[in-house]
Amino acid sequence: MTHVLLTGAGFTRNWGGWLAKELEGDLLARLAPHEQLRRLVQNSENYEEALGKARNSGYSGIGVSPEQLKTLEDAIKESFWAMNMALGQRVSMYLAGESKRSILEFLPKFDAIFTLNQDLLLEFHYNAGHPASRWIGSYYPGIEPEVATPLSPGEVVRIERRVGTIRALDPKRQPIYKLHGSVEWVDGSGSLFVVGGGKEAYIQSKPLLRQYSEIFMEYLSRPNARLMIIGYGFADEYINRLLVEASQSNPTMGVFHVHPEGRDAVHRGARARVAIYSAPPTASLPCIGESRRLLTTTFGGDALEFEKLMRFFV
Repeated sequence: MTHVLLTGAGFTRNWGGWLAKELEGDLLARLAPHEQLRRLVQNSENYEEALGKARNSGYSGIGVSPEQLKTLEDAIKESFWAMNMALGQRVSMYLAGESKRSILEFLPKFDAIFTLNQDLLLEFHYNAGHPASRWIGSYYPGIEPEVATPLSPGEVVRIERRVGTIRALDPKRQPIYKLHGSVEWVDGSGSLFVVGGGKEAYIQSKPLLRQYSEIFMEYLSRPNARLMIIGYGFADEYINRLLVEASQSNPTMGVFHVHPEGRDAVHRGARARVAIYSAPPTASLPCIGESRRLLTTTFGGDALEFEKLMRFFV
């Protein structure tokens, strides 16, 4: 049996990270001196939609210049770095109220971690290696260096890591795949930071990210694959399609939802995109359990919910 984790922004929210709309509030403040860009973000459904319009200004008809586009992209990165600074200043990844049940002993139970998050929470504070774990550590396949540089408590640095080659899987280390790249990843053609419209095309243009998607599907195709999804709001059509395709091709795959709305989270993104609502394909994902409580509650002494979460690995 294979156990896979997929995380979205709601995962980092447990450690004080921003959800998309919260980050957007910071972005609007940064764009206040740039009236046209500020209006573009304010009048769009979200900042990613605004960025998509700016990148395709000829099609959208909004008339954003290359200089303005760079200003918008840089402002988005600065908002992410502001969040990273706050995350890096944490002493550890332990959740408030943790007792015997530690998130740092829970995460290493997965065969692989996939994340849609581009923040540096895991780089700053998570390493799968500890006495109770089967791993000697965690790593980021295809990124140099593959193992994030350890930071002292409270230390914050702006790091840059480059794309290399994905080698054979290291059986001693837990792999972490950032499906949308990361704020500090670069290759020969620029940044690997997937935001805005046209995500699938951008991912397909980046060999590393394209391979990550293929690896994600390979894990989900394994017999009795179990996928736990924490804090993802199902607003990414490309990821949703991968999940549906995996479940259709592998009838033994099961999904466990960790979200305040549980399995009903699959409807959130779909409702926002249509005038007349019908259940999205993701509603058919085989649900093998759900937790509607925050991780801070589950790992802060809620024995009932913790045991529910642990049955995922049985």
